[in-house]
Amino acid sequence: MNESAPVHSVQNSMVKHAFSLKNPKKIKDAEDFLCEGFHLVGEAFASGLNLRFIFATPEAQATDEGRKLFELSKKEKTRWIPVNSKIIAYVSDTTTPQGILAVAQKPAARWPSQPLSLILCLDRLQDAGNVGTLFRSAEAFGVQGVLLTEGCCDIFNPKVVRSSMGSIFRVPFQTSQSEESAMAWLKEQGVSSLALSGTAESLLWDLSLPKAVGLWVGSEGAGLSEDLMKACDARVKIPMQGKVESLNAGVAGSLALCVARQRLPFS
Repeated sequence: MNESAPVHSVQNSMVKHAFSLKNPKKIKDAEDFLCEGFHLVGEAFASGLNLRFIFATPEAQATDEGRKLFELSKKEKTRWIPVNSKIIAYVSDTTTPQGILAVAQKPAARWPSQPLSLILCLDRLQDAGNVGTLFRSAEAFGVQGVLLTEGCCDIFNPKVVRSSMGSIFRVPFQTSQSEESAMAWLKEQGVSSLALSGTAESLLWDLSLPKAVGLWVGSEGAGLSEDLMKACDARVKIPMQGKVESLNAGVAGSLALCVARQRLPFS
């Protein structure tokens, strides 16, 4: 039987392990990450992730979604552990938890496979919501993979996981890349690099795009470094009106991916 005895104490070793996965310093070196809420637990199952165990309140299990996930956990032989709402609140990274969360093994990093047409490159992007949003947009617009340089927010930060809505389970990624190594890999694959910059003269939709593009999106404040932009094949921008000086990195990157995808063939 996959259902274990109820857990009531925050001193339980599994509760301590789950709680530690909220700590940014612990997330980086941990083999596991937190997957919270009905949708994400379901997406983790659907994506074939290895779920170590699931915490769920009786109220969450009694819902239609909860019953489906409970049956799925039995099928996949995943430990289902009843807990009270205080345990969920203690472990949860959200203000209004849904009463269910899982500890899952991190999917392994992997390089995008050929043929390539669109790669997303994130440079020192530190806002978890933006990173998660861009993973979700990457999947929506057929990006083959996401490269993240050193200094980017950890993709298994609970907020990144939630914002991605499960896309980080499916989109190939490589993390902690130096700008030089990421750029070298793109060149080896025959992928041209485009720097998204508010100071660029060319508009993305006016540029003649090559067959394979690596779109670079920089940090929320400083943007891309001058050295990185010089190493790119071209700089492009999104035109804006009014007094708006810049767009949120997640919004800007998503718009650019949408435009690029319209002009590139799906691989």
